[in-house]
Amino acid sequence: MPELPEVETIRRQLQQIYRGETISSIEVNASKILKGVDTDNFVKALKNKTIKDFYRHGKNLFFDCRDIYPIFHLGMSGIFLKNRDDSLYPKHIHIEFNFLSGKELYYQDMRKFGKVWLSKNKPRFDNLGIDPMDEKFSLNTFKKLLTSKNMNIKLFLMDQALIAGIGNIYANEILFQSGISPFRKTRELVSSEMNNLYKAILLILTEAIDKYGTSYSAYRTVSGERGNNQNFLKVYHRESKECFTCKEPVQKTILGSRSTFYCRYCQRETL
Repeated sequence: MPELPEVETIRRQLQQIYRGETISSIEVNASKILKGVDTDNFVKALKNKTIKDFYRHGKNLFFDCRDIYPIFHLGMSGIFLKNRDDSLYPKHIHIEFNFLSGKELYYQDMRKFGKVWLSKNKPRFDNLGIDPMDEKFSLNTFKKLLTSKNMNIKLFLMDQALIAGIGNIYANEILFQSGISPFRKTRELVSSEMNNLYKAILLILTEAIDKYGTSYSAYRTVSGERGNNQNFLKVYHRESKECFTCKEPVQKTILGSRSTFYCRYCQRETL
C-alpha cells in the first residue's frame, strides 16, 4: 500500500487543489526520505516554482514544475494531506509545502519506506513496465507480455518491471474477478482467459479509483478521508469467510512471500 488506485486518487485530488499553485517555502523534517539530494538543495530547487500539473506512473507520483520534477514513491505508507489536523500520525509528517495562496500540503510517511528525489527532465521510468491505465495498454500488448514469460500469474501481475502499479490487494481481486487460480502459469492461459484477465485488470482498478482506493492502516485521501474500496473486496483478507459467489470458504496461502487469497472453486486451476 498504496497501490495504483490510491496513488491515482491522490494525483487527481492534488491536481484539483494545487495545479497552478506556486511554492513559497518548504520544510523537510526527515532527510532520510530524500534520495540523491540533501535538504537544502531540495528546498532551493523547488522554492518559488509553480506546479504545472501532477502525473503518475504505476505507484510513482511526480509534480511538473516545468524545469524540475519532484518524484515521490509512496512506499508502504506515504500520503499527502491538505490539512495537518487530518493526520493520524503528525510526528511522521516529513515535508510541508507552503504556497503563495496560503494553501498548505503535507507529505507523511509513517514507515519511511517511501522515497523522494528530483529530476531535471520529465521522468520516463524506464525500469518500470507499462501502466495499466495508459492508453497503450491494449489487449494485444497484454497478451504479448503474458506469452513472453512462463511464470506464476499472480507474481506476473505484481512484477513492476512488467506492469507498473498492481500490488497484492489488486492482484488477488483481479484473479478472482477473472476466475483464474493464482497458481496458474502465464503460458498456460488460453486466449479467452487472457481476455478475461485483461478486462478484470481494467475493471478492478477503475472501480477502486472510483471508490477513492482501499484504506488499510495510514492511507487517506488528500482531503483526509478513507477510501471505500475495502468494503467491496471479494477475497483479500477474507480467509475462511464465505465466497460471495459459491459460498465456499475463501482460502489463504503464501506465494512469493505474500499472502494470497482465493476461492478454489471459482478460480479454476485447469480449464
